[in-house]
Amino acid sequence: MTAWDRFVRGAEVPPNAIRPLVVESWRRCLGAGVDPGRESASAPLQADEIIALQQRDRALVGASAPIMAQARDLLSESGTIMILANANGVILRTEGDNATSDAAANIRLMTGASWSEGSCGTNAIGTALSAGGPVQIHASEHFCAGIKPWTCGATVVRDPGDGTALAVLDVSGLSGVFNKHLLALVVAAAGRIETELAVQEMRLRERLLDHGLRRLPKSGSGGLILFDTKGRLVKTDDRAGLILAAIGIEPNVSPRVRVDALDASGPKHGHATLPEWLHPEWIQSIVEGGEQLGTLVILPDRFGSSADVPRGGLPRHKLRRVVDFIQAHIDQPIHLDELAAAAAVSPFHFHRQFKKATGITPHHYIRQMRIERAKELLSGSELPLVEVAAQVGYSDQSHFTSTFSKMTSVTPRRYRNATSV
Repeated sequence: MTAWDRFVRGAEVPPNAIRPLVVESWRRCLGAGVDPGRESASAPLQADEIIALQQRDRALVGASAPIMAQARDLLSESGTIMILANANGVILRTEGDNATSDAAANIRLMTGASWSEGSCGTNAIGTALSAGGPVQIHASEHFCAGIKPWTCGATVVRDPGDGTALAVLDVSGLSGVFNKHLLALVVAAAGRIETELAVQEMRLRERLLDHGLRRLPKSGSGGLILFDTKGRLVKTDDRAGLILAAIGIEPNVSPRVRVDALDASGPKHGHATLPEWLHPEWIQSIVEGGEQLGTLVILPDRFGSSADVPRGGLPRHKLRRVVDFIQAHIDQPIHLDELAAAAAVSPFHFHRQFKKATGITPHHYIRQMRIERAKELLSGSELPLVEVAAQVGYSDQSHFTSTFSKMTSVTPRRYRNATSV
């Protein structure tokens, strides 16, 4: 009797007979009531439902297009197919060997079918989602009997912004084509998709920033905040940043601040409500060519004047003077005693009061402002990198590059290439 036969009959799997990852998956499947005798996936979605899913994940589908196009050629006559599934395990697209695609249709390994663990038991797509990383499932390791003739390797594709699972990339074939290098191929391809998604997001953010600046009100405001289409905070102006910090919201942390009610991607968050501090009348959608780029929040003057400063924090009018001083001297070394003088506070008390009011140290705040200014110069000018570094206060280009890369996860040169029109 095989380990699988013993398991589905309620007996324990002999030690070291099956990989722990597989045994854990089998246990999840048994607990979820998956039928071990299942021969195939359930019937796929209708064509219009598939189109709707692909449209909802259009950024993902677009980023994966070059990879899937290569798979069409590289996997032809290889006995394998490449599969892109969404974060729920529903297949969005397949490419590769035609004969294998025909065989895959017999178990409904096809566009529109769900291959989550809860639907099809242990398989690379569903188990990669459950495990959150690369998985290879070979032949008898599958939980459902009808899937056991197959072998597959898959890994999760993650959102470059917040690390959430967006999709799964998989390569599958009949067990006779098992190759331990298939998983390495999938991991490398998924990495390329994540890189393209990061570039797409950077370009979208730049468009959002550009349109947000054009939408600035002619009259003054208490501050401006930009959110992307997923409701994640992208940018605040100095006044809004100070206001948010004063009410206990730190814009410059990872993961980014998110407002679910402003999420315009995918299904609407029916039960998501605006946070107490955010009023509907302050919100403006930013749309270009019928595509929503994000959301602009315009805080009124009264909000800025009425927000409470944390007890012991630097008063807002003094914070304003400090920010103005930093902006005026962004290309120069800035010392703590100079900031303290701008705020008319002793250096001894300034550091503590500044951090109390903003949530970050003066040094961290200055560094953020230097990097934000560098982004503007990189995307809006053709200045050499050494000159960009100098204009934001770095005499050493290598130090600038290191700091920029650490804070943005991309080099200055790559940022320029991605954001230049």
